[in-house]
Amino acid sequence: MIDYFLEHWIYLGGAFLGLGVGILTGIFGAGGGFIITPALNIFLGLPMNLAVGTSACQVLSAAGFTFTHNFDKKLHGLKLALLIGIGLPGGVYLGTQTVSKLKDFPPITVLGKDLNAVNFILLAVFTVLLFVIGAWMLFDCFYLRKHHTEEDEQKHKGLLTNLKIPPYVRCSTIPQGQVSIILLIIIGLFMGFLSGLLGIGGGVIMMPMLFYIIGQQAKFAVRTSVMLILMSGLFATISHALQHNIDYKMVAFLIPGAFIGSRIGTSIHKKISSKSLRKYFSFVVLGAMLMVLIKIIKMIF
Repeated sequence: MIDYFLEHWIYLGGAFLGLGVGILTGIFGAGGGFIITPALNIFLGLPMNLAVGTSACQVLSAAGFTFTHNFDKKLHGLKLALLIGIGLPGGVYLGTQTVSKLKDFPPITVLGKDLNAVNFILLAVFTVLLFVIGAWMLFDCFYLRKHHTEEDEQKHKGLLTNLKIPPYVRCSTIPQGQVSIILLIIIGLFMGFLSGLLGIGGGVIMMPMLFYIIGQQAKFAVRTSVMLILMSGLFATISHALQHNIDYKMVAFLIPGAFIGSRIGTSIHKKISSKSLRKYFSFVVLGAMLMVLIKIIKMIF
């Protein structure tokens, strides 16, 4: 009887988790996999391989709802998303295969304690990734662009905008120059790998990369990010389904929350400036990093 009630509380927790992540997807254009994957493991007890696959399903649904609610008839960012999307399938395949290999790893000994290899390695990767992204965005918002106006935000230039690797493409959402098509495909490959490896849609890295590396305006970067999350989430879901890495009952509880949350998040997104979007997003990323770091510390000690 206790196990029966415990199981239902776990799935109810999944519904609330889906709601929260759906809100974040609507606001920031990030699928929320960077939160939901470790949360499924830390709070709801799913093994990391199941957390990764289940998260991929939720990311796909949340991105789909957000895209529908925030549909842009002019499809700003579509050309950029399609070019980056060329690299996604190959990256997703490599990521899911890596997870499958990790499941067969023997326990890892850390400070004299044997730890589950797939859980420890994926959580450690999460911690480093989230710290780097969150710290850089905070540094940029509060130091490098402290006195920038909204107009400055629109005119900024991506770090690799003029990288001389032909062929090039020009996009209306990148006002400061052309971008290498090969660079975009490589970014898609990297994003796909993280999606397959960690169950994230890639929005946690894609929105910052579109803004800082490629030079896309932040508001459009959110829309492009959602399109890319749809693609990577679809590929990752199919790949993990084939590897039996999905808890479908948990998915059934996550998706309704994603639907409601994405509507709430989309309405909030329309009221936030580009600079504020990046600032608040950095706080969310660092908060997720602390959650994962605490889990790792508890595993070791």
